[in-house]
Amino acid sequence: MADKVLEEVRVQIVDDLEGPVIKQLLDDLREKKVLNKGEVESILEENPSRGDKARKLVDSVKNKGSDASKIFIAQLKIRDEHFYNKLKLGDLLQSAGVNFTPGAPTPGASALGASDKQLIEPDDGSRKEYTMNSVPRGLCVIINNVKFKNPEKNREGSKIDAAGLKKVFTYLGFTVRTHEDQTAKQMRELMLSYSKTEKHGDCFVCCILSHGKQEGVIGTDMRTCSTKDILSPFDGINCPPLAGKPKVFFIQACRGKNRQTKVHVTADDDATEGDDDTVTSDDPGEAYTLPKHSDYLVSTSTVEDYVSYKNKYGSWFIGSLCSQLETGSQRGDDISAILTEVNDEVSRREGIELVNEVKYDAKMTSEHRSTLRKKLIFRIP
Repeated sequence: MADKVLEEVRVQIVDDLEGPVIKQLLDDLREKKVLNKGEVESILEENPSRGDKARKLVDSVKNKGSDASKIFIAQLKIRDEHFYNKLKLGDLLQSAGVNFTPGAPTPGASALGASDKQLIEPDDGSRKEYTMNSVPRGLCVIINNVKFKNPEKNREGSKIDAAGLKKVFTYLGFTVRTHEDQTAKQMRELMLSYSKTEKHGDCFVCCILSHGKQEGVIGTDMRTCSTKDILSPFDGINCPPLAGKPKVFFIQACRGKNRQTKVHVTADDDATEGDDDTVTSDDPGEAYTLPKHSDYLVSTSTVEDYVSYKNKYGSWFIGSLCSQLETGSQRGDDISAILTEVNDEVSRREGIELVNEVKYDAKMTSEHRSTLRKKLIFRIP
C-alpha cells in the first residue's frame, strides 16, 4: 500500500529531496520510532552525497512496511509540501486505496498512534491559522536599493515605497528595520545575520526593492544576490526560531524584459479605470523560485518573464500592497485574500512607458507563490 507508493516515487525522491529536508525527516522518524539512533547515524555518516542519503532513507523506510511509509509520507507533507504536491502523493495514495478523509482514521493505520493518524489527515484550511500574537509580531526587514553603480539604473520613487512599507508594518505590530543601497554581498550578509538573531516573533517579513534578473536580486554594485541566498537562511534548519512560522517575502523587481499587452474585457463590477501614468521599468530578471520548504510566501511585483513598473510616486505593486494590507488586516482577511486584491488592483492599472523615445502601453500583474500550511492573518495589536 503506502510502501508501494513510496517505491513508485523513489527515483524522484532520490533525485530531488533536499539535504535540509532529509535531516528534518530523519529527526522526525527517529522521534516517532520508525528509525532508531543507529539507523539515523548510519544514513548520515555512511552516505557522503545528498542522493545517497535520500536513497538509503527511502529504502530503509520502505522496507519497514506500509505503516512506516505512511508516517514518512505524512512528515514529508509537513516538511516540504511543495515537493509532496509535485510528487502527486495525495493522488497516488488515493489510487492505492489509502484515502485521506478529514476526521477519520486512515485505512490500515491502526498501528499508528493518535498523533500519527492526525498527521496524515489533510488540512482543509478551515480550522488552522498561524499564531500571530507575539509582541512585537516579528521582524520586518526592508532592503531599498536606490542608487546604483550605474547611475542610469537609479530607482526614482523607491523611497516612497520603503516609507509606505515601514508605516504599514509598524501599524501591524512589527519591528521594522530598513537598509538602503546594499551590494549583493551586503544583502547576503544581512540575510544570514537576521537568520541568526534570537529576536524573532511569530512571523518574519522581508521586503526587497531593487532591480532583478533570473538568478536573483541585483545589488547596488550591479552584482546578483541569488534568490536562494535570500530565502534559504530562514528555513527550519538554518533558523530554528522560525521553524513552523510564516516567512513572507515581498519583492519589487522585474522578472524579464517582456511587456504585457492590454486585453479588453467587459466590466462586471464597479471597477475604476486604469491610471494613465508615465512609468519606468525595474530592469531585467526572471523567475523567483520558492524553496522546497513549508511556511514560505513569496510575492513578486510581476509575473515571470515580464517587467515591473514604478514612477516618481513609487511602484504600482508596493503602493497597492500597503493599502490592501492595512484595510484587509482591519477586516481580518488572510494574506491570500489580500494579495488577490493586490493582483486585481495592479492588473487594472495602465500607463505609458518611454523606451528610446517610443511609447509603449504599460500593463502588469503581480503574483504570489506559497507553501504556507495555514491561514496567515496579520492581527492588528
